[in-house]
Amino acid sequence: MRISSRPAPPPSKAAPAVPTPASSARVSASTLRRAPEQAVAFSQDFHARLDLPPARLQEKLALMRASPSSFFRMMPALFHADLRGPFAAEARLVDRPAPRIPVVGDAHVGNLGTFRGPEGKPVWGLNDFDQAGRGSPEVDLTRMATSAVLTARESGLSSKEQDVVLKAFADAYFSTLESLAGGEQNPGAFLTKQEASGKVDDLIRDANDTSREDLVKKHARLQGPDAASFRTSDTLKSVSPEKQREVRAALTDALATLKGRQDIALPPRVLDVAQRLDAGGSSYGLERYWVLARAADPKAPPVLLEMKELLAPSLESPAAPADGGAVVEAQRRLSGHANPLTGATRMGGRAFLVRELEPEKAKLGDAALTGKKDLVSVFTQAGQVLARAHGSTPEQARKLEAWVGSDAAVATSRLSAFARAYADQVRADWSALRDGT
Repeated sequence: MRISSRPAPPPSKAAPAVPTPASSARVSASTLRRAPEQAVAFSQDFHARLDLPPARLQEKLALMRASPSSFFRMMPALFHADLRGPFAAEARLVDRPAPRIPVVGDAHVGNLGTFRGPEGKPVWGLNDFDQAGRGSPEVDLTRMATSAVLTARESGLSSKEQDVVLKAFADAYFSTLESLAGGEQNPGAFLTKQEASGKVDDLIRDANDTSREDLVKKHARLQGPDAASFRTSDTLKSVSPEKQREVRAALTDALATLKGRQDIALPPRVLDVAQRLDAGGSSYGLERYWVLARAADPKAPPVLLEMKELLAPSLESPAAPADGGAVVEAQRRLSGHANPLTGATRMGGRAFLVRELEPEKAKLGDAALTGKKDLVSVFTQAGQVLARAHGSTPEQARKLEAWVGSDAAVATSRLSAFARAYADQVRADWSALRDGT
């Protein structure tokens, strides 16, 4: 993130009496913790400091207007500011102070998906650690719970059905944490096909049918082991020779320490570079490049890599500059696994994450996130995965178990109340953005 010297203004601690837009009439202004217009102002200031290209900013704003869930996913910085301000008290799930641990920072259903696991087979779990840092586990719990409520509401679930989904998530989190604290082995913040169920199991099964060759052929023309070029489109754009050289140099720096533990030829031989234009959530519009690199096996198809500019994590205020190395370390610690081609570099004075674009990577579509049965299944599994991330070591699991103590029911009740209240706030914020622009 391009951070200016002035921090984003925090939302105020109380919502003044303001007219509520007609489109958010179902949310009473008196129940909100701050005025929705403050979220719009926060978003405008945040994006001004990012200095996005005008076309990318307009595209991002269009995506944010699509639904309350989209708005929520694309503005983790607003959520973090609210936890420090008007929602600080409600985010406390038990009366004891929570321990500071490594947290994901941006835990929501859109940041769960399939990827290549440690055994080389697809698994499902947390797959985005750009906002990771140290903080209270309540940050991740309240964000995932709010994601559950927003998803349930957009799927047409009743208030009682939303409660069922939330309880399933909380029960899975606290029971998994209890097991880990009791000595159960933690395989990592993901589920294998043998552990998964429902739509998650289906997604893992489909990921088994993908291949690197199919992925590369979808996006590139192959002329031999030393010749390949991207197919340009509205979303994949060729870059100048100067930018090609800049990307190659940054990639070489990122991969310098790999020492043959991966499928890419070393030193890296770049076959082509393209700019990706339409990817990302909160990072939409920041620089992102795709790279075709020669495989270690000359008979194998090229390896498809991504260099992704990072947002500064917003858990703390003021935000520190983005640090690619910290993101890689957070992924290894929280997930328990990282593709060997995961690394960090800098280009143009900014931090980038380097990673393989794995053919196994996929997310649950909207069709999989409808109906009480499917949402209970998905968020139960999300609770298991999040508990594995937080309880990544036996010591940490015991620390969290001691924090919750015998108050899991209290924590579940407070978590449900928070998620409902914050989902109301998100809908009002989204309506103000949609109706005011």
